[in-house]
Amino acid sequence: MTGSNDNNVATGHAGSERRARPHLRDIFDQAYRVAYPLLDAPGSSHSDSPTHFLRVVLHDAFPDLHLQDVAILSVSIERVYRERSKTEAQ
Repeated sequence: MTGSNDNNVATGHAGSERRARPHLRDIFDQAYRVAYPLLDAPGSSHSDSPTHFLRVVLHDAFPDLHLQDVAILSVSIERVYRERSKTEAQ
């Protein structure tokens, strides 16, 4: 989509939420705080991706989440962490 409707992409045409897993949005901040020490550990940017460990930590912290939800949450957290790290480095 382009033009003035770009700001409304998340809400769709009828104003309803387009995301299928709003429960992940509800716990994102808490999950980010749980994951942050793992992502911000010294040397973590130079080692292999912490994806597996991040998923284990998230699953331990949120045992009721489906494994697919844990995967989605971990990818989202890693992306936000990278974006915030870029912003802080500038």
